[in-house]
Amino acid sequence: FQEALNRNSNLALEKPFKSGNKIIKTIHQAIRSEARTYYNKASTYYNKGKKKRAEKTFKMSMSLNPELIDNYIALSDMAYENEDMDTAIDYLDQAAEIDENNFDLVVRKAKYQREMKQYDFAISTLKNIKINNEQIKIMLNKEIFMIYLEQEKYSEAINIGSVIVEDMFNSTDIEDKVLAETCYNVAICYRYMGYESYNKMVDTINEGIGDKKILSEILEEADIALKYFKTTKERFYDASSFDPDDNKSITYAKDLNQLIKSIKKTFIPEIK
Repeated sequence: FQEALNRNSNLALEKPFKSGNKIIKTIHQAIRSEARTYYNKASTYYNKGKKKRAEKTFKMSMSLNPELIDNYIALSDMAYENEDMDTAIDYLDQAAEIDENNFDLVVRKAKYQREMKQYDFAISTLKNIKINNEQIKIMLNKEIFMIYLEQEKYSEAINIGSVIVEDMFNSTDIEDKVLAETCYNVAICYRYMGYESYNKMVDTINEGIGDKKILSEILEEADIALKYFKTTKERFYDASSFDPDDNKSITYAKDLNQLIKSIKKTFIPEIK
């Protein structure tokens, strides 16, 4: 097969045949078609736990048809299993040279970069993909949101997360579980930001500070806390509405109701 591929002449077959929906007319086409057979054989070896033989056969398939993306993904997955992240990403990069807009390749690469804590690279990988499908765009942005959340960059997470939630509300293709999970995570971000302002307010009151300028600034922090907590409560209720089994979000929302009341009826009057 290799010798035949290396020869310049791509002779016509005496008897063309059909492989899937494609008509195979030449020797080179027939050999490229055999790559799928070797890929399937390699997958069988892998499923039987024969990892070394599987790897060798995946590479054999790749040599017959370098454009068969499945081989790169399989070899990348195997490298990932062996915790060889650099090799895993290298196979994905090779595949991306063949199909630069392959969604699966981008998400896998970003996942590996994220696990290596190369967060900026992961975000760049996700942002640079060119895709016209709105649902896929939403899911890519969700991955970026989750990276910001993992980094505890709550402000950046809120900026993109609030947009994602609205886009999901307007989409008919997003599963309820995914929407519920996203609403919950966005609520967590808003709650964190709310508590930042809330804690500043409580600390100032506990310290008995009487400076009017400082108290004026703390009054603003109280308003900011209220704003964040109100949105947090809404998102927790949204999460529970899209996932009836999510009792945790309802509990959190009810707790925030009490907190919001205490800010309005106790803390703000005390500051004033």
